[in-house]
Amino acid sequence: MIVATAGHIDHGKTALVKALTGIDADRLPEEKARGITVDLGFAYTRLGAHAVGFVDVPGHERLVRTMVAGATGVGFALLVVAADDGIMPQTREHLAILDLLGLSRGAVALTKSDRVDAARLAEVEGQIRDALAGTTLAGAPVLPCSALGGVGIPALARHLEEAAATPPDSAGAGDFRLAVDRCFTVPGAGLVVTGAVHSGTVRVGDHLLLSPGGVEVRVRGLRAENEAAEGAGAGQRCALNLTGARLNRAGIHRGDWILAPRLHAPTSRLDVALRLLSGEERLRHRTPVHLHLGAASATGRVLLPPGATLVPGGEARVRIALDASLGALHGDRFVLRDISASRTLGGGRVIDTASPTRGGWTPARRAVVEALDTPDHGAALAGLLSLGEDGADLDHFARSRNLPPTAMQALGDTLGLVAVATPRGRLGFPRARIDALGDAILALLDRVHGAEPDNPGLSAEEIGERLPAGGRPALRAALAPLLARGALAQRGPLHHLPGHEVRLAPPEAALYEAVRAVLEAAGLDQPRLADLAARVERDPEALRPSLDKFGRLGWLRRVSGHYYVLPAVLAELTERARRVAAAHPEGLLTVGRFREATGIGRNMTMPVLTYFDAEGLTTRVADGRLMRGGDPAAGP
Repeated sequence: MIVATAGHIDHGKTALVKALTGIDADRLPEEKARGITVDLGFAYTRLGAHAVGFVDVPGHERLVRTMVAGATGVGFALLVVAADDGIMPQTREHLAILDLLGLSRGAVALTKSDRVDAARLAEVEGQIRDALAGTTLAGAPVLPCSALGGVGIPALARHLEEAAATPPDSAGAGDFRLAVDRCFTVPGAGLVVTGAVHSGTVRVGDHLLLSPGGVEVRVRGLRAENEAAEGAGAGQRCALNLTGARLNRAGIHRGDWILAPRLHAPTSRLDVALRLLSGEERLRHRTPVHLHLGAASATGRVLLPPGATLVPGGEARVRIALDASLGALHGDRFVLRDISASRTLGGGRVIDTASPTRGGWTPARRAVVEALDTPDHGAALAGLLSLGEDGADLDHFARSRNLPPTAMQALGDTLGLVAVATPRGRLGFPRARIDALGDAILALLDRVHGAEPDNPGLSAEEIGERLPAGGRPALRAALAPLLARGALAQRGPLHHLPGHEVRLAPPEAALYEAVRAVLEAAGLDQPRLADLAARVERDPEALRPSLDKFGRLGWLRRVSGHYYVLPAVLAELTERARRVAAAHPEGLLTVGRFREATGIGRNMTMPVLTYFDAEGLTTRVADGRLMRGGDPAAGP
């Protein structure tokens, strides 16, 4: 269990840690000289059978950023209040921060209790309980003690031991994520980073990323609970000895993350649930702030809905635009301080890490944020699936909630989700919608076949145009099962119902026979469109739509705007091209040798070779073309 101290300066946090562990957590010469904590200190001990680590945070108002960095990712808060001073300004601010960070497990150490009488002790305890009321630590025990005199230290240690024996549910099921709060080099070992493990597990030899920089690292060694270990997990602090080709000390900062590569997605725009502290002034649109998340700090602005303000004590879904990218996931807790870093304004939790630059307040986007604003992964995904025609971005959903593939698969099975792979990642659709779209596709083709018997079928694009609510990914998801079960057939790019046979009208059937006769008689040197049209007594542009239709049926191949050829002719030209290339010492297909081998004119030669290039059969090089494979005569 990791315990973070909190409280006003000079209330005895460091002395208390030393009384519990025997370790002075003030490690810097400046701290020793001044007698105050200015950076995070760490100490470990065993309480009974359990290892307990302490993060000693500074109490000075100017060091709240450091305090937040130390308090994030821990499992237990130890608020320290001196009996002689009682509740002080920094006590209240630290308590507010613990509340904003959602720390619900904790205790209050009422230090220096041997310096006051019983009446004063009771008075301060009453102040403490009043301050705790309404926070996540309401009801936490108040334990009088004295770090120097030893009074109450055994009772406090027993309480911490009991808490360590009953740890809360951790976030260990997700991928690994550690918030860096220190980085240093160790002679003979190299670069070491330390921090709290927010989720997942890590082992020696793991390959991870330094984020937001995106630098690849490998874990060469690690220490957990101040001992050498092979692994560590959520709820622990650990030190990682890292190595990497691009890794250097200057490139690592407090606030960086060491994490599984899948979780690397730095962002500068967040949708958040924000609570403004009751003692603050009204928050307005574009208020500049400091955001503290994990161990990181970044400046930015709070963006409110048009015309809105946030009243003291109020809560709202807002957006935060940051001046620099940082790592964040759904559910991460954050603290907002004013731009001068002199006071805490409020805080809350991250809803989504992909807030758009534009359109953040449209009804559609607000509905997405509302659907995501729940810790229940199933409810959030179901909400997303019900919203858009374009599908839910499953990769972003899984990454932002740190859900491994097995968890996503289980969610998909429960929700009846259909996943579609697209160039921009996997999209998810409700199965009921895909089934309904499949029925609509079958009904559409049935109508088309009845009204247009000469139409061989529709491409996916044409189906999408006639069913505008489909969308390309959803269409792909609907077409695949129809084809798999035989409810739909496909010829090239065209989809049609099984058993559909093209029936040309008599005049068009006669025209095809006339065209075929002319092309067959021409041999390999097929006529240009103008010559073909003249031989069948048609205008070239009037003939073109019919030739295109014959091409859709697979009866012709359009080589260029001026040449339509028979598939058998194109197959023979392809075979002769292969022979020409095979006979060349360097495997080249040249224009001259291709013309000699085929006997076709130059007017047709170049369109055919260009067609080969476009179809991937050949590749242009300096002195000709290289054959690649495929058969352009087979058609699309």
